Amino acid sequence: MLPLDAQDLLFRVRGGLYLDGAINKEGEIKASLSEAIKNLINKVNSQTFVLFGVDSSLYMWPKSRSSTEPGAMNETATCKTILKFVPLEVNDYLRKLPKKKSVKVEPLKVINLELLFELTRPELVESVTVQYNTKSSTFFKLTLPVDVVIFVNPDDPWEKLLNLVVEAVSVQLSEMDSCIQRYGKKNSIPIPQAFHFELPEKTTLTTVVYPAGITDDELEPQRKELHTKLSLGDKPFLRRPMAYHFPADEIANTYLRNIHKYIPLPDAEEFGVHVVHGSYTYHHYLQDDINDTGWGCAYRSLQTIISWFNFQGYINVPIPSHEEIQKMLVSAGDTAPDIVGSADWIGSFEIRTVLNTLGVTSKVLSFSTGSEIVMSARELSEHFIVQGTPIMVGGEPLAHTVLGVAWNESTGASKFLVLDAHYAGEDDWSSAIERGVEWKSADFWDQSEPYNICLPQRPEGI
Repeated sequence: MLPLDAQDLLFRVRGGLYLDGAINKEGEIKASLSEAIKNLINKVNSQTFVLFGVDSSLYMWPKSRSSTEPGAMNETATCKTILKFVPLEVNDYLRKLPKKKSVKVEPLKVINLELLFELTRPELVESVTVQYNTKSSTFFKLTLPVDVVIFVNPDDPWEKLLNLVVEAVSVQLSEMDSCIQRYGKKNSIPIPQAFHFELPEKTTLTTVVYPAGITDDELEPQRKELHTKLSLGDKPFLRRPMAYHFPADEIANTYLRNIHKYIPLPDAEEFGVHVVHGSYTYHHYLQDDINDTGWGCAYRSLQTIISWFNFQGYINVPIPSHEEIQKMLVSAGDTAPDIVGSADWIGSFEIRTVLNTLGVTSKVLSFSTGSEIVMSARELSEHFIVQGTPIMVGGEPLAHTVLGVAWNESTGASKFLVLDAHYAGEDDWSSAIERGVEWKSADFWDQSEPYNICLPQRPEGI
């Protein structure tokens, strides 16, 4: 998956657009809503449409090209001119990544705008006719939560961005109309919502409109249509939990996501590289106010694996604590009750048991020595190609999460992307990336110790 183009400016335009009207004939609610949305699109393309810079005093009128900063935001301005007035929402943590280990990652520069309509200009006030009659009417009122994203080059003319905003908002309103027409019922109209996704071979975000209140399982037919249209294959990309996290979302997260993306891949000319598909959160020693140093690594690996299934939308469960995991093992008849509250170590078979209680099947491979893991690099590579799930490698007494394999078919050389559950530092991006994840060579695995590997299986469906 290509990284988003951080050289561009990402304008995110949001706001609730109010929709109301009357339905005079039974069964025509969807037609009435469609007509109201067409009228709303006309307003977006009028001089009443206004953009407001979040955390700023800048107002802009796309159609007239006017603004509250006419000396700067004029016909000769470029898109980067707005940075003088509107603060960036930026991934500040990326500026602090360890220089020795990480790839050079530019912060994604997000500029937040809100949209609204001007109602105070006398020449733009529409006439209102009030008609009294004895016919009963049904009235509708709802707010459409518009959320569009636009990538532009900082040196593009400002006029281009204004045109793109009007076009993007108009297109999204049309897509919201289509969503209502598809999922609306006689007495039930879902609120359409926009979600943004990172897709393979794209350096921008792809936006999809889904109806609120409809489950991801019920949305699979729509996703299948999109997968065919976008040539996405049989792995999930467009489930709602997989939506893109903007910088402010990352700051608010308790756990770090996808930290492996910030370290270099092995040489592509030497290795075929296959890594985890989708998102996960990093779980390790001493998190959650639990001192599990020396015994909790397998629990932490399991938490990371469960987070992956949550992010892919296959399950929706809170990340279980150590004690909750122990209780699940007791309930499954896997261990004796005295494990609850203990510092007992668990392994690959126990992880399989817990995943099974969550509806996730797993395979367990057993190796008598670490050298056998290296000899199975091709098989493990196939796992990441087909399944794409994180795997847990359990030895005596350590457990590791593996997120990928690099393998040379000609020489048999291999590397393993290890997420270290034994990391006991702060959840700081720089420290965690420097000390918590690394491509390990074949000699990382103890050549004299046995290992069991739990390979969770991805459920069918997209």
